[in-house]
This record gives sequence, C-alpha cells and structure tokens, in this order.
Amino acid sequence: MNTADRSIALLDVALRRRFGFIELMPNYALFDKTVFEGLPLDKWLKELNARICECIGADARNLQIGHSYFLEKEKPIMENEKFKRIIREDIIPLIEEYCYGDYALISKILGEGIVDVKNQTIRSELFNTSNIAGLITALLSPCPIIREVGKVAEDDEIEEEIEIEKVNESSSGGDKIS
Repeated sequence: MNTADRSIALLDVALRRRFGFIELMPNYALFDKTVFEGLPLDKWLKELNARICECIGADARNLQIGHSYFLEKEKPIMENEKFKRIIREDIIPLIEEYCYGDYALISKILGEGIVDVKNQTIRSELFNTSNIAGLITALLSPCPIIREVGKVAEDDEIEEEIEIEKVNESSSGGDKIS
C-alpha cells in the first residue's frame, strides 16, 4: 500500500479479512531479451527494485516497480519513445512519492544522471530528444556493470543471425539461381 493510501488502511484490513490475496512480485523473466540501447530491461528493473528496497526501508518490498509498467498487450514494450514516456510519467513520479520529495534519496535510487540534487529537479532534457542514449546512460549510472551484459546480449543476437545466414547458405549449396 502506498503512503498516500494510509488513510484507507482500515478498509484494507477489512478486505483482507474477507478475501484471499495472491502476492504478485515483479517477474523479470518477462524481459529476458528486451534491450534498449544496451540497457537490459530485466537486469535494470531488478537493480532498480534492489535500490528501492535498500533505500526506502520497511515498506519497500511492497513498493517495488512491477513488470506491468513495461508491458503492452502482454508483451514487453520495444519502442524507445514508449520506454521514455513510462520512465518520465510513471516511474519517476512514483519514486518521488516514495521519497517524499527528498532528492538526495531519489538520486540514490535513480542515479545522479537523472536527478539534479542541487536544484532539486529531474533532468528533463533527457526526455526532450529523440536520442535515447543519454537517458540510458543516466539510468545505468547507479549500476554501470549491467550495460556490458546488455552489449553481450546484443552481440549474441548478431552472432546468431550470422550463424543462421551461414546455415541457410550451406543448405542451399551456395548456388545462386539467376
């Protein structure tokens, strides 16, 4: 339950007494092959949630960012503009709410590349360009090691495509029909 919902805590208790609930935690496996310019979504989301749990405290387990933010029609989003919009309009405001506007804490979770602690603002220029590379670099600033994992995944995909082309060429005998 979010801190803004504390006023309905008694209603929540009443519902829990009367109904069964199934806990749904973030499912990172849904994004196993989803990579945005070197940012592997599964690993980044897992790292983001780890920082939320580390920085927020007791309620943090229930405040993790769920996988549904990054799904559209039950499939991972693949478009850069949609990804940017989700970060700007959904994820950042949610974390700002969790941190009660404490920009130092927001920076610990999102990284200094996203948060300007001195001016207590979010770096909006990252979202005002069609190039996503700056945003990706900023999102990876708290966990730069996962960028390498993303690059490896992209390299593996390229190698797979090359192998498939080789197999197709060898199975066709390499003869071209004119």
